[in-house]
Amino acid sequence: MNGGRLAASLEPTRLLLLAETPQWAQLLREHLAALGSAYSLITAPSWEAASSLFEEDQIGLLLATPRKLPSARNCHLPMILLLEQEPAEPPAGVVDWLVPAHLNSEVLRRALRYARERSGLQTTLQRLAEQDPLTGIANRQGFQTLLAARLSEFDGRGLVLGHLDLDNFRHVNDALGHQAGDRLILQVVARLRAELDNGDHLARLGSDEFALLLDTRRDGQRAARLAERITEVLGEPYWVEGESLLLGCSLGVAHARAGDSADPLMWHAHIAMQHAKIRQGCTFHIFDERVNRGARSLADLESELRRALRRDELELHYQPRMDLESGRIVGLEALVRWRHPARGLLTPGDFVPLAEESGLIIPLGYWVISRALRDMQWLLGRGLPPLHMAINLSFRQFQDSQLLPTLQRLIAERGVDARWLEFELTETAVMRRSDQVLQTMQALGQLGVRFSLDDFGTGFSSFVHLNSLPITLLKIDKSFVGGMHERPENRQLVRAMINLAHNLNLEVVAEGVETVEQQMQLRQFGSDQVQGYWISRPLPLAELARFLVFGANRALKQQDSVGN
Repeated sequence: MNGGRLAASLEPTRLLLLAETPQWAQLLREHLAALGSAYSLITAPSWEAASSLFEEDQIGLLLATPRKLPSARNCHLPMILLLEQEPAEPPAGVVDWLVPAHLNSEVLRRALRYARERSGLQTTLQRLAEQDPLTGIANRQGFQTLLAARLSEFDGRGLVLGHLDLDNFRHVNDALGHQAGDRLILQVVARLRAELDNGDHLARLGSDEFALLLDTRRDGQRAARLAERITEVLGEPYWVEGESLLLGCSLGVAHARAGDSADPLMWHAHIAMQHAKIRQGCTFHIFDERVNRGARSLADLESELRRALRRDELELHYQPRMDLESGRIVGLEALVRWRHPARGLLTPGDFVPLAEESGLIIPLGYWVISRALRDMQWLLGRGLPPLHMAINLSFRQFQDSQLLPTLQRLIAERGVDARWLEFELTETAVMRRSDQVLQTMQALGQLGVRFSLDDFGTGFSSFVHLNSLPITLLKIDKSFVGGMHERPENRQLVRAMINLAHNLNLEVVAEGVETVEQQMQLRQFGSDQVQGYWISRPLPLAELARFLVFGANRALKQQDSVGN
């Protein structure tokens, strides 16, 4: 196997050219000659005529004019578009584009190299995006795709959704460490798998949350029996680090109905899980529409969120970012929390998607900016050095016509130097309506604001386009960092992301760092900064100030010991 891959990697990369006239072939061959034997050029009249030459796993690139460009659904090769002049907007569905007026051997070499590297990232991302790296089962994204497909396939009949939450799992992490927590999760998954049939599915929705999709078409009573059995087996002791542990669990069960979509079904299972939490131990509750007519709906939660904005129930916690070279804290990420009067402290995943759908994300976003600027001023007033303050900015807020004047007013009111303010944008957001995005970024940049890209690698943007945006940092998602030690693919992916970022002259922040091994690996790969529980959990403002005065010194000593 390894020998085959090595042999393939030594073969020249095959370039398939689809063009109406021979001028492109002549031009490309002229510049390829300067690149040696790394590439071979093949011409063909269409993708259909040449597709048999390229197997699914074979290294290759397609270069095509607009009239010859195949659909991305039909062609698995990364595609570079050949244009006569620069486009007004980045073309969709391609990794890059070339224009004769700007084409030389160096530009061609960089474009081909970038296309290959992005293709490798894309392939790995597609494989990893829907899988939990620790357990190998589906993650939330993968499960939502699966649930929607099964509901459509069965029209909702004979499907049952279970939402399982482990009680006090965080205490295990705090007491025994994250590695022990991982081993505990693996035991939980093994017990769950042992109870499921071939037609059932298991997914990990979060650190201590799971979803079970059960096929009950042949036995309508199976869900209740299985729920009872699952709570029994999960209530038995676990052995971790030589310790015998007992965990409580809460399982909510909801039956799908004809015509159901994924969101209401997941909400019903969540409501049932919350009912199960009322009782102690490992318990389950089955959602009953008649009993739960008074339960909160999504509309109720939206109404509560509107009131929360008025009643100041929201608060910001801040997670420090550490520079790997110096070991010093150089930045903070502002993370919003909702102190719900009945449900306790809610994290963004519990209410930000709802805010996005309802339009509340715009007033919520301005509240976050205002509070973060106020807290920056508060920290500076206590003699702490200035730190970069990163704030997540949604695409809907980025489109708001009042963003620039509101930000100018808030900065003036707080008297904060805008150079320390940083907006985090997703790669998907900056690729949409790119001309407007660029204008807004440039206007904000004139105030001194800088920008970071929050999910580099998932939006498949063009090398040329990224270079045109005023971006300072790229952030590697914690899902890739967390799987580095379990999966060699993750290590290769993280290293490739860091190299790509540095090729774009951008700094790299790796998120979700929870162990010294991850930090050492990232330092070896050349990551500039790290963020995660290994440095600090997200902290309320008062705790953050204490950490910056006392805890940051410990972090620096810790970094020194890692470096030595």
